[in-house]
Amino acid sequence: MARLTAFDWSSLGAAPWRPPQSPHLSALPDRAALLVIGAGVTGLSCALAWVSAGRDVVVVDRAFGNGAACRSGGIVVGDTLVGPAAGFENCETELRQWVERHEVAGGLQWAGCMELDRDASLPASPIDWCDAGPVRLSRIVPGGTLDPARLVERLAAEAVARGARLVDGVEVTGVSRTRRGVEVDSLKGRVTADRVLVATDATAVAGHFDPWPVRLVTVALETAPLGDEQLEELGWRDRQPFFTNDLPLLWGRLLPHGGMLAGRELIEVSPPGAPDLSRTIDAARERLILRVRGLHPALAALDVVRAWAGPIARDHDGVPGLHPDPEIDGVFWAGGYGGHGLAQAFRLGAIAAIRLADTESTT
Repeated sequence: MARLTAFDWSSLGAAPWRPPQSPHLSALPDRAALLVIGAGVTGLSCALAWVSAGRDVVVVDRAFGNGAACRSGGIVVGDTLVGPAAGFENCETELRQWVERHEVAGGLQWAGCMELDRDASLPASPIDWCDAGPVRLSRIVPGGTLDPARLVERLAAEAVARGARLVDGVEVTGVSRTRRGVEVDSLKGRVTADRVLVATDATAVAGHFDPWPVRLVTVALETAPLGDEQLEELGWRDRQPFFTNDLPLLWGRLLPHGGMLAGRELIEVSPPGAPDLSRTIDAARERLILRVRGLHPALAALDVVRAWAGPIARDHDGVPGLHPDPEIDGVFWAGGYGGHGLAQAFRLGAIAAIRLADTESTT
């Protein structure tokens, strides 16, 4: 049996989003055609595609709404951590269309994202900031912002409305292969499934296999609202979200009420286990505050409302993927976003549904 260790992220603080409300919850069944572990964007996207094709799917989660997606900054871009990647073309547009079609709450804004470079040769207008060197506008890329918790909430509601069963409070402890299928053990009981998708990304790890060996905690903050004069002085009058195209990564966006979200500072973690990171997060928070206040004189006295952190995981190449478990036939692992992965997660869930259906038809 492969052991699955879930991390305790209780020391990471609260993100600015209202937690998603659960749709109708089911009891844990004994059997499922597809069992999805993890009710985040990837898992729910896969479940929605699977159940829309008339197939049986059960989604289990340890604590619905407490995963990496609902701790993100809610910036939607199509490129992966290392740029464009095969299979993820136009995934940001696909997610935008789904959000608009289903009228997801949370103030979807779609005016593009500013890609910034630390390059003094670029024009100093409209952006002329400082963060480990001059920061200037390189180009505008397709993208926008949304409330990630509302996205998770609506994905879950749509999946359940189409027939998926969602079971919350399920802490999976082990996965094994028997003659009956893939047996998934949890503190609530055992489920036998034909196929299993592990869509926990950065929130759990198995001792026998880790497709995402680079595991980090990323720290972000929320500021008091910025006034129109501040935004004008910053050259941020168009209010587009931004991210730097090089390291150290800096990203930011405005909330509907005018507060700024900004990140990031990174903390390395070594699975298995999740140590109390409170002191380390406090130190990262202070570094991030200094960076944000140092961007421009207009931000020098900016008040910080909150700081929080979220887990991220990726492989050394930085491209999300779907990986068959090397020891347990019928088990697949999906994830590896490394941050800003909402659109890629939505696409990868659909890819996983197709791949799992293909393996079903060949067995």
